[in-house]
Amino acid sequence: MKRAYAGIATILLPAFLFFAAVSYGQSSPEREIILSWQALNFFPANYKGKPLATPFSPVRIGAELIENGRFVDISQYSIVWKLDNKLLKSGVGLKETSFRVQKTAGDFHIIQVVMEKDGTKIDSSMLIPVSSQTIVVDIPHPGNTIKSNTENPVQAVPYFFNIRSLRDISFYWQVNDRKEGGGSNNTLLLKTGTPQTNDQKVIEITASAQNNENPLEFAKSKVWLNVR
Repeated sequence: MKRAYAGIATILLPAFLFFAAVSYGQSSPEREIILSWQALNFFPANYKGKPLATPFSPVRIGAELIENGRFVDISQYSIVWKLDNKLLKSGVGLKETSFRVQKTAGDFHIIQVVMEKDGTKIDSSMLIPVSSQTIVVDIPHPGNTIKSNTENPVQAVPYFFNIRSLRDISFYWQVNDRKEGGGSNNTLLLKTGTPQTNDQKVIEITASAQNNENPLEFAKSKVWLNVR
């Protein structure tokens, strides 16, 4: 799935790769379960970090069994998944499942898995931290310094919102005490004059983003520009 994205990134993509997580359990060094998780939300294509699990995000989880350094075929294993000590799903060979984040930022979910075959059980668990949706105000100028009497594009870049496209987000701008625009455009064209006082040499910009489908998904960021 690809979405057009104006400005800093040309495409928004969901995460497609599992990311390994540290697992805990009663696994022996010769035989262990490797757990991984993947948050299915949106972020700029040039983002190189791990997509974070945020409130309301779908999360896909997976498990692999390794014995003596080799992957084991678990298609015949009975596999039970638990989320926060409650049954999530179970089945034979069920090496992947998913859930939707139900907790707030700063909290975490606990994933547990138990594999059993021929009376032998092995289990493992991991924590998935819940983070906040966020927005970054991008200023393509070194030291956040811009020239007087110029027009400068400023972009609000959202991360980890649960959206289909940028059209699902409303952006709001405030320059010092003055509100500017709003709507689906994530770019503000900032016009600067000639500063007459020291206070006028600093511009405070506040950008906000809100998911139109879920107003609880909201983020705000603030930056200061120096006018020279």
